[in-house]
Amino acid sequence: MPKTPLIKKTPLMEKYEEETGKLAIWKGEVSKQFTKWKQKQEREEIKKEKFNIISQSRIEKKKMKREAKEDKVPGKDYEHLIVVENLHKTYLLGTTAVAALRGVDLTIDTGDFVDIMGPSGSGKTTLLNLIGGLDTPTRGKIFLEGRNISMLNDNDLAEIRRERIGFVFQFYNLLPQMTALENVMVPLHFSGNLSRRGKRKRAMDLLRLVGLDERAHHTPSELSGGEQQRVAIARAFANDPGVVILDEVTGDLDSKTGIMILNLLRDLNKRGATFVAVSHDAAVSEFANKVLHMRDGKLTTEGEIGGMKETSIMELKRKQETEINKEKCKSKIFQFLFANQGKTKIKVMEIKSSIPSSIIMNLPQHFEDILQEMIEENNLVAKIDGELLILQ
Repeated sequence: MPKTPLIKKTPLMEKYEEETGKLAIWKGEVSKQFTKWKQKQEREEIKKEKFNIISQSRIEKKKMKREAKEDKVPGKDYEHLIVVENLHKTYLLGTTAVAALRGVDLTIDTGDFVDIMGPSGSGKTTLLNLIGGLDTPTRGKIFLEGRNISMLNDNDLAEIRRERIGFVFQFYNLLPQMTALENVMVPLHFSGNLSRRGKRKRAMDLLRLVGLDERAHHTPSELSGGEQQRVAIARAFANDPGVVILDEVTGDLDSKTGIMILNLLRDLNKRGATFVAVSHDAAVSEFANKVLHMRDGKLTTEGEIGGMKETSIMELKRKQETEINKEKCKSKIFQFLFANQGKTKIKVMEIKSSIPSSIIMNLPQHFEDILQEMIEENNLVAKIDGELLILQ
């Protein structure tokens, strides 16, 4: 005859017997009533834990509202484009609270190109989402152009994202059934400031800016990865945003195409565009004027955190290729000027347009900087005045 298994009583079993007046163990087995009671207790504990975390978050938000009310304005008149103060973000996974950000402070100015680097799980994407208004913080403040966007409701945040923030993602997110021109026009449909003709002209100007005006009537399936990303960049600028968010912008591209995209971004940044990027691509940091490193939800200065996409050999090869392209560019400039002898004033864009895009998109620096370098080295007797090159 088999022996009845010995089951030791636990404090939870004793609590059950005390509350219900029933036995937790019946004939050597755990009773079904106790199992159901235990499951109910576990559900109530989870519910209680969630309630405590949500309550704490509400207390923090009330505190933030009270502070904003005391300031008498929803934001502050900052000289910086973006100000982040003591930013915290906690996610609830079951009964576990996971701190993604733990007190981040930073400032971003108009015309900056900021690259946020760090290992997976460091909090960089969470920080980008909060700055872009895609999520709200658990604690802390985010000011965009002096406005405290961390306190806005969903409708106001949607308006901010539509009018003041542009987005470029890793996988382009273009509408497949629309042409490049129609994709760029999508954000303009929500703006009542332009006629349909005006929207079309604006979209064509942006495609021309990224060198795709001749591909305006092609659908995404007819474009390469790099061309699709350039359409996405043009679309991000449709409503003239204050800042453009770049989420792994070169992540789905090969290294050569990625560098072409980064050259385009540098060109746009030189014209005054503001970018905030997160990337695993080490090359991105070379095009940024500010590089932030994150670890464990905090900005860190404890040594740089390298990228993962580009090896040292790839980096050396890329830099060699860009220097070769720089010399080719200078040669093409001389050829253009020789062909236009007699002119004393020439548009810089006219010179740039004469040089193959394969060279322009793979330069180690901005085109105008190369022109200026040629002038400073006395290889070119001229000066740059706004959009003109004046020959002397």
